[in-house]
Amino acid sequence: MESVGEVLRADGIGLYSFPRPGSPAEARSNLDAEFMDAYEAEGRHDDPVLDAVTENVLPADSHNLVREERWSASAARRVLLRSNLEFSLQAPILHAGEVSGTVNFARSSDLEGFTLNDLTTARFVSEHLGLALERARRYEIAGDRAALLGGALDHLSQMVVVADASTGERAFATGNLEARYPQSVHDLIDSVIADFIAQGRRAMTVNVRDEASGERLIIKSSLAQSSDAIVAVVFEAADEEDRKLPAWEVLSPREQEIAQYVSEGLTTREIAEKAFVSQNTVKQHIKRIFAKTGVHSRAELVQMIWASKGRE
Repeated sequence: MESVGEVLRADGIGLYSFPRPGSPAEARSNLDAEFMDAYEAEGRHDDPVLDAVTENVLPADSHNLVREERWSASAARRVLLRSNLEFSLQAPILHAGEVSGTVNFARSSDLEGFTLNDLTTARFVSEHLGLALERARRYEIAGDRAALLGGALDHLSQMVVVADASTGERAFATGNLEARYPQSVHDLIDSVIADFIAQGRRAMTVNVRDEASGERLIIKSSLAQSSDAIVAVVFEAADEEDRKLPAWEVLSPREQEIAQYVSEGLTTREIAEKAFVSQNTVKQHIKRIFAKTGVHSRAELVQMIWASKGRE
């Protein structure tokens, strides 16, 4: 509104956003409220320039692209004349390929009418305006989605940390557990993420203990699909005196299945037959289960699984 007059001279400048479901129409102009009310009540419904814009999805003006007799008899022209305005030019604002509004220019009879060069300039203005509005809408939608996601993550029982995949700098951490841990634990989480980057891993699960606070944690890190972020999920592990299986989410569905077979006392061969895999694959699964849960033997794993189910 402040700068467009520098590229397309006009006495009247306006922006109009067509009404959308659930949203009213919006209009801005450098003309007074009396003109705006009159145009809205009388002129908009009989405006051949606006009709040409919406029909052709191109800029249009009252004296080059509209028949003279049609413009002379229109209600839009009568409203303009009351404010000593004679010439009208409008250009479409596109959103998702459809006309969502217009940018409007009007000149008094003291100035020359709009030229074909003015139509070209108006198209340039409307295209850039449409792109700017599209970016603004996308930014607004992204902000809403981020707020929704953040609120959902804050309800998780595990702490979730999102960090830059290049620097390890935190971009997000769930708020409900942020204050639960002392700074030493947060430093430990950051160091695990730094190791993840240094090793060039795509996924990694580690069982760590913070020496300062005694907290034992299982940190499951993975590279986001876009490869520009690391997502680390922090699970709380039980103390040595009261071992319980950490949250099952730390194990993959296949690892959970194998762990269940182990708790039933099956041998490696029997597990391989039930899971339809090789014995070596079973051994590899068990090895990863040990690393993720912090146990060192099948007996310890069975104890933890049974304890997690409330059995003696």
